[in-house]
Amino acid sequence: MEALMKPYLMVFGISIDMYKMFFFIALASVPVVLFCLRKRFDFSVKQAAFYSTFTLVFGYISAMLTAELKHVMLSYASGGTYVDAERLRNYGIPMFLPLFLLAYCLVRKDDYRKLSDYIAPCVYTVMTFVKIGCVFFGCCYGEPSAHGIWNEMLGYRTFPVQLYDSITSLIIVLICLYLIKRFYGIYSGYIYPIGGILFAITKGFWENFRVHESEYERSYLGTGWTLWQYWLLVLFLGCVLWIYMLMREDKIKVSDLWSGIKPVSTGKETIDSTKKDPAVKPQTSSGNKKSQSATKKKHKSKRR
Repeated sequence: MEALMKPYLMVFGISIDMYKMFFFIALASVPVVLFCLRKRFDFSVKQAAFYSTFTLVFGYISAMLTAELKHVMLSYASGGTYVDAERLRNYGIPMFLPLFLLAYCLVRKDDYRKLSDYIAPCVYTVMTFVKIGCVFFGCCYGEPSAHGIWNEMLGYRTFPVQLYDSITSLIIVLICLYLIKRFYGIYSGYIYPIGGILFAITKGFWENFRVHESEYERSYLGTGWTLWQYWLLVLFLGCVLWIYMLMREDKIKVSDLWSGIKPVSTGKETIDSTKKDPAVKPQTSSGNKKSQSATKKKHKSKRR
């Protein structure tokens, strides 16, 4: 097993960068997940391809934006002495991607609730595969541990925080898929913020076991919290507010979510009574004429 825990593997004489390989697997997982879910959300192949492209493009922009903001925040904490060459950081993807999606839905007047539920599982699928790449490459490592996994880059064993991080992200994916199966059609818009809350809690917990090379990142502004724990706190509070606003609009309680009670109608939707009950048949024009003629005959007979 230790022979596999290397940043580069030789396969048929070809050197393979393990981190880049799992990074591309993570990108490829987005269209796979969205195409598998498209029938559940009544999307066509063309729509699934479009939303896959949207998620990839703006997810990448979110990672770039996260890296830039990280540089700004650490430069502020260090008095301008911190230098960071990273171009991408995946911590901000769950935070920024729904904002880009909201802007798109406002412009296109699309269903934000439905689309946020649709893309939720693939966001955390990306997190799962990226962290597996970190296990092989040796970055984002934990504290030295005699019972940990071998880190080829460092030359000693470390606590496998990346592996546990990947496992919890996979559990979040499974929870999102279960919620889609159980609640889609009853509730809409809750899956992404629920996944965000779980991600913030689990990711924030594993941050306590990570080793941060920069002292400014390890204890941001001397508070004892890492820089990313502050990011995850913002994500957590934002998702809690998101769910509160949804429940307020749907006029439901927390207990109603699990019991599957349908939200109170806001009056925006109209239901055709003939469609609701197939036993009720709509009257045709000929049927109306017959009923009118029958009533006229009854009136005439009474007069006689």
